[in-house]
Amino acid sequence: MSTLAESAGDAPRAPLVPAPMAGTEVLLTLVRREFWEHRYLWLAPAVTAALLALCALFGSTDFGTHGHVSEQLPLTPEQRVAIGSIVQWALSVPLYIVLGLLISYYTLDCLFAERKDRSILFWKSLPVSDGLTVFSKLFVALVVAPLLVFVLAIATYLVFAAIVSVRIAAHNLPDVMSWSSLEWLRTEAVLLLLLVLGVLWYAPVVAAVMLVSAWARRSPFLWATLPPLLAPILERIALGTHHIWDYYNYRTWGIWKTLVDGYRFRIITHEGVAPVSTLLSDLQFRAAFTSAGLWLGVLTAAGILYVAVRIRRYRDDT
Repeated sequence: MSTLAESAGDAPRAPLVPAPMAGTEVLLTLVRREFWEHRYLWLAPAVTAALLALCALFGSTDFGTHGHVSEQLPLTPEQRVAIGSIVQWALSVPLYIVLGLLISYYTLDCLFAERKDRSILFWKSLPVSDGLTVFSKLFVALVVAPLLVFVLAIATYLVFAAIVSVRIAAHNLPDVMSWSSLEWLRTEAVLLLLLVLGVLWYAPVVAAVMLVSAWARRSPFLWATLPPLLAPILERIALGTHHIWDYYNYRTWGIWKTLVDGYRFRIITHEGVAPVSTLLSDLQFRAAFTSAGLWLGVLTAAGILYVAVRIRRYRDDT
């Protein structure tokens, strides 16, 4: 048969080999994998946003009739814009709290769970490096999930403001919120800068939790909590010092102290309200983003991530 085929001019065909995917395509696939396997990363923020929208839909229609606002009715256009920006800020807070809880749980579980359910054997059989796999998990925790929540916070505010406006018009109530595209953009800029600053500052903490997830054979939660809690206590008992506790305090609040250095809270005062966008000029964003501690922490996170990659490459729990 082969002789007939060759005599007919049909050369034997080489087996089809799928072309290797580009690095960005592999990373995109790995990111999708994380959201397939850890659906709470998008489900929990979506449920939180829906609950916030329900607050606008089924909450009290007695808008603006209590507190300092009621004493100043009718409000000036500037005050209504300021209240709108404050609501924009307030609606994002629950979503970012949920984000912090999700990232804590996800980073502690992501590398441990794949060994526990043996799915690591499947993923290691694919032409995907350990470095790219671990990086994709960190990328989800520090980039994709925060941006997803940021966009969701924008949508939540737009839906919330639309519902409130309709209900105010339907009940013929005094308007306490007003739209300003410029102030909306400036407030979103403040929220985005704060989000980026928080991601960079807590990057070494996230990387350290991922290292525990890659290293612990069982009970990663205990390994991630008990040693850090016992370390300052033992240092205090044995040496009488508190350097570890001081470092915890610095890594928790240090960048925010730099950010608010010299700031006097004046968004909500007895004299009135100011838009959140005033924080662009009041807070020390330049000093915070040029802080040596911030970028040393980012470099530390890179080193910790490298160790986590090496552990995943050579750890075999089978």
